[in-house]
Amino acid sequence: MLGTWGNFEGYALEVALTAANSAGQAWYGYDQGITSGILISDSFLEIFPETKDPDIQGITASSFSLGNLVGCLLAALLGDRLGRKNTLRWGALISAIGAVLQFSSVNLAMLILGRVINGVGNGIVSSTVGVYQAESVRGPRRGKLSVIVVLHNVIFYMLGSWLTLGTSFSSNSVQWRVPIALQLVPCFAMVFFLQWVPESPRWLLLHDRIEEGQEALRRYLGKGLKHDDEIVVHELMSIRGAIEIERESQISFKQVILRRDRSGHLRRLLLGCGTQFMQQFGGINALNYYFPIILEQSLGMSNFMARVLTGCNATSYAISSALAFWMIERIGRRSLMMGGAALQFFAYVMVAIAVALLYTAEKQWGPVAITFLFFYYAAFGCTWGMVPWVYQAEINSLQMRTRGAAAATATNWLFGFVCTQFTPTGIQNIGYGFYLIFAIFNLLFIVVVYFLYPETAGRTLEDLNAYFDIDSGNKWYIPIGDKIAKSSTRPLAAIEAEEARVQAASGGKMIDQGKGASHVEQVDL
Repeated sequence: MLGTWGNFEGYALEVALTAANSAGQAWYGYDQGITSGILISDSFLEIFPETKDPDIQGITASSFSLGNLVGCLLAALLGDRLGRKNTLRWGALISAIGAVLQFSSVNLAMLILGRVINGVGNGIVSSTVGVYQAESVRGPRRGKLSVIVVLHNVIFYMLGSWLTLGTSFSSNSVQWRVPIALQLVPCFAMVFFLQWVPESPRWLLLHDRIEEGQEALRRYLGKGLKHDDEIVVHELMSIRGAIEIERESQISFKQVILRRDRSGHLRRLLLGCGTQFMQQFGGINALNYYFPIILEQSLGMSNFMARVLTGCNATSYAISSALAFWMIERIGRRSLMMGGAALQFFAYVMVAIAVALLYTAEKQWGPVAITFLFFYYAAFGCTWGMVPWVYQAEINSLQMRTRGAAAATATNWLFGFVCTQFTPTGIQNIGYGFYLIFAIFNLLFIVVVYFLYPETAGRTLEDLNAYFDIDSGNKWYIPIGDKIAKSSTRPLAAIEAEEARVQAASGGKMIDQGKGASHVEQVDL
């Protein structure tokens, strides 16, 4: 059965798919936006006075990240069996249960339980939407459309920040219950849009559902295409060829860990996880959940002004993030990561200097600190805010893509939990030194990206299999003179490898692909 997908195809289908995945990605940012405002709400502090303690405050905020970590692990175990759509539906159901528990909470234990359950559902969703988007849309549009998905994280962070400012004028628990309840809106929106889109073509073909996979490809590749159109057949043969190559050999996960495979699975897994680690230790979650608290308690702003500035910052953050739509394919993933780390290093150094002088000089250093916090968000938004989510969905092979994306997203939530948990205590105990820690991390990340991270812009997902193949001659690090690994233009070797896959899948004899070799093992977990 092909299922009922309406009449959507081509551009319209891309819009529906992107809308569904964007709604799924929105939860994370929305939670950060409302939580930062809720933690300083009078009604919330009256009902949950325990959260005035920095450690309890950290637990309340970070419990969501802990639940997300569990959700990512569940997605890794079940995602390939359920399929992309059903995985998202289960995540939505679990998140909805957590949301209901949160907005109806009468004590701290119930609130934290709700945040953990909500996090489990969001972890399942957040580790799946990027894979679903990357596997379904056309290669030249993959980066831009993936940016739109991730951008909704920031847009809903902005909306959440302004919403809690609006509800702060209420004198009762509406201050925090209404913002929490409204997170059900993107949940329902995602489930609604999912009924209009087909399953991932690559997932369907991986499970030998050839007819459905070809129909899904036909719809995603353009409007009015037929099953036997050249573009459809060529893409179908390329994907099937890559799948058959993966099935030629079975390897265990132990062999992957011991690096006894031909396809660089461990390296690719670690690269995806590394982007998320660097995103978190670049300092974003040290600010997102506590921005109004930092403004109010560390920089001397009033409660109202802290909320207004948080909303203004979230708005500029969203505008900056939107710029990545035009930048991510033109500039490439590598340059955005390195440039972003350099700007973030500068921003955190200036914040540390301003905070240090704030306690020894005049109060005018407070606005200086706020200015460079705004600058940090602007730099992060169009670079590290977008790239890790795109990169982790691209870098792994088809067999490892679900598990690789889940592992990378789990890394995000694990170290997001660490940063969120210890930020209140860190700011209280070490002051300006807390910001210097993140400045040093960002400086190190420039070197890490330069020598370890190959470019993925301009490549198909199957091209990357050829790059990491043991016969490709590529080293585990990127030499200074390696122009192919750094270029955002598709290499000739990748084009030749694709033609070889198409020929093989069409019944021809596999030709020698040289540096475009594409031997990839199937990982038996």
